[in-house]
Amino acid sequence: MKKWRHLLVVLTIMLSCASALGDDDFDDEMQVRRWALLGDTQAQNMLGLLYLDSEESMQNRQEAAYWLEQAADQGHAGAQANLGVMYLMGEGEEADEAQAFRLFRRAATQGMASAQLALGYMYATGKGVEINHEEAVFWYQQAAQQGNASAQHHLALAYQDGEGVDKNGELAAHWEGLAADQGLSTAQFQMGLRYLHGDGVTPDMMTGYAYLLKASMKVGSMAMDSRELVSNDLTSEQIAEIRGDSRYWKAPL
Repeated sequence: MKKWRHLLVVLTIMLSCASALGDDDFDDEMQVRRWALLGDTQAQNMLGLLYLDSEESMQNRQEAAYWLEQAADQGHAGAQANLGVMYLMGEGEEADEAQAFRLFRRAATQGMASAQLALGYMYATGKGVEINHEEAVFWYQQAAQQGNASAQHHLALAYQDGEGVDKNGELAAHWEGLAADQGLSTAQFQMGLRYLHGDGVTPDMMTGYAYLLKASMKVGSMAMDSRELVSNDLTSEQIAEIRGDSRYWKAPL
């Protein structure tokens, strides 16, 4: 389950797709509702998300599902993905993994990266469909090529474990590195270990320590313990250099 924990978090925060109207066209909730009643799919999707994300007094899972379904039926990929999350998690609707799978697939075939990631997850775990690691890899690849960091990480795991694709440590390191460079802490931790052990990359103690230092800022004790273990093999000058460079790292995504 730990392998999928990060992905489950990602699925709960999917973003919507754009339509004819942009976010600037909606100044308040009443305007969103007005456009939604007129049939605008972006407004319907936004109204559904408002019912999900608002303060407790306005939260209404059934209303959220209703408006997301209105937009999803008109082909709005973001609404399809968001409604898929609701069916997967049992939010406002009785949990229905098969329906979640169908909704994710509709959004994924429109090119929505987060839905492609979700579809890969469904195939990999057998939720709503029979387990098919080859299909999982295909959809992770689609999302990874669009720059989705979580998909890049799970594609790296597939290459590392040889699930749905031939085992390939170098390709695993390639995709993990792309995810790590986007600030995904789990990928940073994995890259730190790869550089320590020369797994798919040329061994480099300093680079490994740098990745573990980045990861330890976000993921906690496991990365910190590994970092401290590595520091025993580095000079104080090398550690100071890496920590000095850390001031210029991008803020976590």
